[in-house]
Amino acid sequence: MIKFIQDILYKMGLIVKLVRPENNLWLQNRGINYVLDIGANTGQFANRIHEILPSVKIISFEPILSCYQELLENTKSIPVKAYNYALGEVEEKQEINISQHSPSSSLLPMADLHTQVFAGTGFKEKETVSIKKLDQVFAEFNVNGKFMVKIDVQGFEDKVIKGGLETLKKADCILIETSFEELYKGQLLFDGIYQLLTQIGFIFKGNYTQALNKQDGRILYAESLFTKIN
Repeated sequence: MIKFIQDILYKMGLIVKLVRPENNLWLQNRGINYVLDIGANTGQFANRIHEILPSVKIISFEPILSCYQELLENTKSIPVKAYNYALGEVEEKQEINISQHSPSSSLLPMADLHTQVFAGTGFKEKETVSIKKLDQVFAEFNVNGKFMVKIDVQGFEDKVIKGGLETLKKADCILIETSFEELYKGQLLFDGIYQLLTQIGFIFKGNYTQALNKQDGRILYAESLFTKIN
């Protein structure tokens, strides 16, 4: 039934990523105290990770004001500290492209393949947002203990990494959206993300979820897991 519902939503251009708590013993056993939720949207991942790791403190980042306000409302019953800015390689203000389907919003232009495969996700408006470097703001979060990083920023992943290399080196594991085909113009694809993360001491452990091109079945993007090499 869950798969049936996901298939219907997928045909409408909506991607629903479900992670079942019973499949996450590996994560529960890592002793994680904090989660950095980069690209929080309206709190989907924050609520999901809270179910899996109910004792962790979550630090969420969401630049789009309307999504940030929904994030605050949707996470008010769980331990979340939210920040209304994006993370990137350079501290600046930039226009973000807001999608009709808000999780598809991006600081990069959308590639033709994205709108061809995911109907109803085209950009509808722009909003000026602040971008900060993770390495320059991390100290203010008072993170004491092991932490996990989740990065889902619609093609801006390499910019987040480059602006947070020293912070990411300290992370226990990283769950990051990686693309195998260009869905946003100029984005770094899986191979490039893999090289950035392996160079700072991480190993690729596999794809947690994958999204396929409904037209021919090829893999478009995935939630890729990297863990620190001990």
